[in-house]
Amino acid sequence: MTYSEERLARIERTVEANAQAIAQLTRQNQEVLQTIAGTEERIARAEERIARAEERIARAEERLEAEVKRWDERFFQLSRDTLNFTRNVVTIAAITAVLIPLLRDVAPLLIELLREGSR
Repeated sequence: MTYSEERLARIERTVEANAQAIAQLTRQNQEVLQTIAGTEERIARAEERIARAEERIARAEERLEAEVKRWDERFFQLSRDTLNFTRNVVTIAAITAVLIPLLRDVAPLLIELLREGSR
């Protein structure tokens, strides 16, 4: 083989090796592009799930706020009711404490008046 033939054979082998390398790189590039496309699809689905979850969280927060307001109102109403009940009990106790001695003194007089009126 002459020098030119050897050189041509080396060039052909190099071209063939380069063609195989290019084909392999092309396949790898396609695989990477498919992986990227699959990843983009998964990201899009994840973003949709996140958006739905955020909506559910927002609705749950609204319901929780409404429930807290209801419980606050119930608590304050119970506090008002308890305060009114306590005032009534204290008032009744004070009236009773004042009226019992008075009734002890007035009861015999009332009985006496009733006896005299029935005669």
